[in-house]
Amino acid sequence: MAASTEHTNPEPQGFPFITVGASVGVLFAFLFLMWLVTSRENVLDASKTDLKGEPKPDAAAKLDEVKARNEAALNGVGAKMPRDEARGKLLSTLKGPNDKMPFPTPEPPAPVAPKKDEPKKDEPKKDGKG
Repeated sequence: MAASTEHTNPEPQGFPFITVGASVGVLFAFLFLMWLVTSRENVLDASKTDLKGEPKPDAAAKLDEVKARNEAALNGVGAKMPRDEARGKLLSTLKGPNDKMPFPTPEPPAPVAPKKDEPKKDEPKKDGKG
């Protein structure tokens, strides 16, 4: 029994040179990449890039174009009915000032299935007392 209770200690391993070397290598690779990114000029900066004489689009004109496209979409271009007509049809279905819009409709509650352990309410108990 004395032999089974003895613990055999494995020989102590040496210093983990490979692990430390890999960690230091990753650290220096990270630092190199950080230096590389910060030392380069910003390639996404539009003010430094050469536009080759092309005029920069006017922000106000672009905004007006987007507003015109949005308004055309809301007025029924490609829709089944224009916005004003659809709103009037929807508001005509309301009966009073306290009525609410017909959407979103709440989902009906799902019927709860009776558990197998519980007896049904319309069945008499099987113990003969009821």
